[in-house]
Amino acid sequence: MRRLSHHTLLAGLTLLGTAVAVSAEAGGSARESASLASAYLCLVLLSAALSIGPVRALSSGRPTLNSHLRRDIGIWAGLNGLAHVWLGTLVSMNAGYVTAFVKTAAAPPSAGVRNWLFSVGAVAGYIVGVLLLLLLALSSDRALRRLGAPRWKRLQRASYLALALTGLHGLAFQVLETRGASLIVLLAALPLGVLALHIAARRAVIEARREGRSLSA
Repeated sequence: MRRLSHHTLLAGLTLLGTAVAVSAEAGGSARESASLASAYLCLVLLSAALSIGPVRALSSGRPTLNSHLRRDIGIWAGLNGLAHVWLGTLVSMNAGYVTAFVKTAAAPPSAGVRNWLFSVGAVAGYIVGVLLLLLLALSSDRALRRLGAPRWKRLQRASYLALALTGLHGLAFQVLETRGASLIVLLAALPLGVLALHIAARRAVIEARREGRSLSA
C-alpha cells in the first residue's frame, strides 16, 4: 500500500510538472515543453533518489542497501528520462534544430564549439537512456534476489554515472539553446550536492564503525 502511494504521488508530480511546462510553453512548442519538463523531472528525481541513502547514513551511521522509497523515486526518474530521450530525439535530432542552434546560431559560442557540444550532449543523453533501462530492470525485489546483494549493488552504482551524464547532457543543450543561468546552475548544483552528501555520509559511516570497534575492544 505504501509503494502504491509512492507511485501515485510521483505520477501526479510528473503529470503536474509536464502540464505546467506545456501550459507555459517553457520550451516553445508543446513537444519542446514536455521534453524540457521530462528532462528536469528526471534530474530532480534521480538526485532525490540518490540522496536518500546518504541522508539516512548521516543520521544512523549505517549504509542503506535497499529502500523501496529510493527505488520508487528512481523508477519515475527512469520513466521521465526515457520520455525525454524519445521527445528530445524528436525535437533536436533533425536538420532544422542543427541549423538553428549549431550551424547558424548568432549567439556565442562559435559553430565549432556548438558542434562539439551537440555531439557530446547527444552521446551522453543516449548513454543515459541505456543506463536508465538497466536501472529500471534492477528495480525489483526479484532482481535483487536473483543477482544477490553485492552484484545488485555494484550494478546499481550505474545510477551515479547516469546522474553525472544527465548533468553533462543538460549543460550542453542549455548552452546551445542559450537558456537562463538559473537552469545551468541547477544542472550543476544537483549532481554536486549529491556528491557532497555521499562524501559526508561515507565519513559518517566510517566514523560510526570506528566508534563501534572502540566500544567492543
